Amino acid sequence: RGEIPIVDLSFPNIFNGFNSSQTENIWEIFFEQPFGYKLLDIQKKAKNIKYTDVPNCFTFSAHTIYHQPVLLDFYHTIVHKYIPIRKEIINESNDKMSKLFKGSNNVLGILSRGTDYIARRPRFHPIAPTVDMIINDIKEMDRKYNYDYYFLTTEDVNIRAKLIHEFGSKLKFLKPKKDIEYDDKDFLYKSKSLYKNIDLNKVYLISIYILSRCIDIMSARTGGALILFILSDGFRNKKVYYLGRY
Repeated sequence: RGEIPIVDLSFPNIFNGFNSSQTENIWEIFFEQPFGYKLLDIQKKAKNIKYTDVPNCFTFSAHTIYHQPVLLDFYHTIVHKYIPIRKEIINESNDKMSKLFKGSNNVLGILSRGTDYIARRPRFHPIAPTVDMIINDIKEMDRKYNYDYYFLTTEDVNIRAKLIHEFGSKLKFLKPKKDIEYDDKDFLYKSKSLYKNIDLNKVYLISIYILSRCIDIMSARTGGALILFILSDGFRNKKVYYLGRY
């Protein structure tokens, strides 16, 4: 239609603490714009600006794509072409991988979901595996492939602590400056510790990118899993937990 898309996340949202006076476009901290123009450029120079609310394009049915290579490739192409992660984030991710894995590519990626998935069991969401299931499956995969390291991404400090206790220094992860504060009385997205927490979101994005570069992957079915599979060029082996829905 002859329109140039610009992603605008300057409206009140969780990234700016729902502060309507916060004008920074959070999108541009993490991602490039689809065609290179920045929001500020458009606000200053564009003659004809049209605002459109974009609905959520992922549905619960999207949690079936992990074993659908054609669909994954379709989204993979779109993401790399139109939603590229900023080069600075990619460079920082590569630097962290080099330091964590000491040049090894023989790394098992693990994405685990806890907090409100376990405490609240949100209706229709995929059931998350227990820590014991994860530990047993890590050991089973390690017996087959003898990994140099495991890389864990989880928002749940209890899950992380249990895996550290089990696997010690072989388990690698990135830790934000401040962990998520969560009690089991509400949903995770309502936690005040997420508001304006750019560092935590940056660490999470880098962690998801690192997972996408691991040789093998073990993952619960979550929003983060969708993204890491779409970012990935493919895994040698993958284990995705299909345990039904809450």
